[in-house]
Order: sequence, then C-alpha cells, then structure tokens
Amino acid sequence: MNPDVASAIGQLRAARVLAEEQAALFDRVARRRLVSVRFEIRALLYVGVLLLTSGVGLLVAEHHRQIGPLAVAGGIGLVVAACFVWVIRKAPAFSWEAVESPNVAFDYVLLLGLLLFASDLAYLEVQFSALGPRWAYQLLVVALVYLLAAFRWDSRTVLSVALTTLAAWRGISVGLIPGSSGALDATLRGNALGLGAVYLAAAVLSVRLARKGHFEDVYANAGLLLGLGALVSGMLDDEAAWTAWLVALLVVAGLLMWLALRFGRSLYFAEGVVAAYLGLVRLLFDGDTGSGPGSVGTAHHSVTLGSITA
Repeated sequence: MNPDVASAIGQLRAARVLAEEQAALFDRVARRRLVSVRFEIRALLYVGVLLLTSGVGLLVAEHHRQIGPLAVAGGIGLVVAACFVWVIRKAPAFSWEAVESPNVAFDYVLLLGLLLFASDLAYLEVQFSALGPRWAYQLLVVALVYLLAAFRWDSRTVLSVALTTLAAWRGISVGLIPGSSGALDATLRGNALGLGAVYLAAAVLSVRLARKGHFEDVYANAGLLLGLGALVSGMLDDEAAWTAWLVALLVVAGLLMWLALRFGRSLYFAEGVVAAYLGLVRLLFDGDTGSGPGSVGTAHHSVTLGSITA
C-alpha cells in the first residue's frame, strides 16, 4: 500500500474532484487489490483461436466428402465474412500511430477470420487446382492480405503471421525448383538473407518515417531470425566454406550485440548472444577433435533452413 496515494485519494474524494466510483477504483489500485488478468485472457483467446482453426481443419478432413466441397468452402466463407463484419464495425479509424484495440477480443477475432480465410483458400486450391503447379503463390496472396489487415487494424500479431507466411512462401517456392540438395540449400540461405535484410530495412523505415513505428520490433525480430538462421545454417551445413560462414556469423552477432546495447534492445542482444554461442560451439568442437569441419557429426545436419523458416 502507498499511504501518500491513499491519503491523496481521500482528499480528492472529500473535495468532490473524484466521483465515488473513481475514488473506489483508485483506492483499490493504491492498496494493490486490483489484479490484472489481461495477459491470461489474451493467452486463452489465442489458444482458443488455434483450437478452433484446428477443429475446422479436422472436420473438413474427416467429412468433406459427405458435406461437399462447395458447402465446405461456403460455410467457412460465411464464418470469415462474419468475423470481418464484426471487426469492421468495432474498428477505430486508421492511423499511422499506435491504435488501441477497442476490446481484448478484437485482435483474436481478426486473427480467426484471417486464418480461416487462408484455410478456405487452401481448400479451394486442393479441390479445384486453380493455380496448378504455381499453387505456392496462394501463400503470397495470403501474406499480402495479412499485411494489409495488420496495417489497417494495427495488429502486431497479424503482422508476425504475415511475415512468417511470406518467408514460408519463399521457402516453398525455392523447394519446388528441381536441383541438388546442396544447390537448394544455398538458394534457401540466399533467400533467407535477402528477406531478412528487407525486414530489417522495414524496421528502420517504420521508425524513421513514423509509419507504424511500434511495428519495429516485429520486423526486426523476424529479420534477425531469418538472417542469423541462414548464417548458422551455412556454418553447420556448408562443409566447403563453413569457416567463412562462421566469421560472418560472429561479425554480425557482435555488431548486433553492440547495437542492442547502444539502443537498449535486450531481445536483440539475446539473439546475438545465442548466434555467437552456436558459432563458438562449432569452433570448439572442431578445435577439440582436430578432425576437420565434419567432426561435429551428423547432429548439425538436423539444423536446416527449412526448420528455421517454418
């Protein structure tokens, strides 16, 4: 309890500056009797969205023949439309600044509608093969819709899903190109590095241009995971040039930690520490065994760029 705050509340109540309801609320806060459960509610809503989306997927997989493809697609489409109608009615006006959600369920109804939209689009593609061999482009369409929704309704959650979907589109598109596993791995790493650089540039521009500057950490973390993941993948899987990948990884990780300390970004610093640790462990194993870059064994082959972008 803060006695000064409690005393001030009593004085403001006596002077009729605060109404009884306001004074009672502030008094509970001062005496630490008001406990927020906002985080728990948001976590439950997020889990509920995932469970509901998974349940729809299981229902369609088990009974789509009995229901029929058009009925399935139409039913999911109606739920998507209902979600968007509710979101549009509740949404505040657009702004390039941070916009407070009208209620705690807003982001999760939006997320549910978008996930079901993506599921419906995927189901239609499986049933009718409209894109044929270019089916991976549906992921690009979904990522762009997610991006538009994230900006319009100021949702960091949806933005993170959009960036992940965009990375998945590039990974799947590269995986469909015929070629040797080594060439595909190199192409995947190149795409991850390029896309990571784009995300980092978006983080910087969002702050410099004051265009959704509060999205900066979402862009930056996605870009760092892709970029550092690509460097770690090259260090572990590219036996011919693993030392060059290691040097690049340590330089980037060191620069990241320095910038993180300068700008007070603890999560970026932690990502740099983890990346540097992985590089030094690889170096330590090779130095201890003295048997060359392959001495770490087959364990490092389990870390692939596909698992990072997934």
